[in-house]
Amino acid sequence: MLELQDVHSYYGTSYILQGVTFSVSEGKCVALLGRNGAGKTTTIHTIAGLHKSKRGSIRFKDKQLQSLSPHQISHLGIGLVPQGRRIFSSLTVKENLTMSARKRKANDGRINWGLEKIYELFPVLKEREKNLGTQLSGGQQQMLAIGRALMTNPEFLLMDEPSEGLAPVIIDQVGDIIIKLKETGLSILMVEQNIALACKVADEILIMNKGKIVWNGTPDGLMKNEEIQHKYLGV
Repeated sequence: MLELQDVHSYYGTSYILQGVTFSVSEGKCVALLGRNGAGKTTTIHTIAGLHKSKRGSIRFKDKQLQSLSPHQISHLGIGLVPQGRRIFSSLTVKENLTMSARKRKANDGRINWGLEKIYELFPVLKEREKNLGTQLSGGQQQMLAIGRALMTNPEFLLMDEPSEGLAPVIIDQVGDIIIKLKETGLSILMVEQNIALACKVADEILIMNKGKIVWNGTPDGLMKNEEIQHKYLGV
């Protein structure tokens, strides 16, 4: 569904992505792990069109993404749950959700995400729908960020550090939510630093170091490979 082939990206003179190649199959969750500064968020931003690659190919289904704007990429069916949640502070919970609402393009059997479905997945957002987004706890804000992305009715979800700053019990809840989303047929690329969460939800693990994919394998394979964990993840 998503394929990156030899993608190179710079910030000014800083060479960030140095030939990144990987793919995400339909209905699968791939977790991208690595230390701070490895290039994980740049990968997400490059896919979403928030940062332009200098070289290489990024394909979503049959479309090349490099020349497209972020809103064009979003309309193709790619949703983004950004790092730091980026909740609109002047809007209520309901307004944060409805501002991104978009109907499904086709009746393909997938869930049609609207307010009712979001509230069914996140009952606490229904209870707090009149609160400003910034009046929520960190975990509730993360649920709101996920719900806002789902309201665009994506086929593919980019998630950047969904566990960042959350208590362990909330991280478990986020993991359960990601598994539910995968069961609906969503394809997911998730940037994470929490190895336990990544291994709980992902079908495949990628490890990035200095702008390159240096390891890929199964969650079980990573958990058994202490050398890789220590070398690239600092465990």
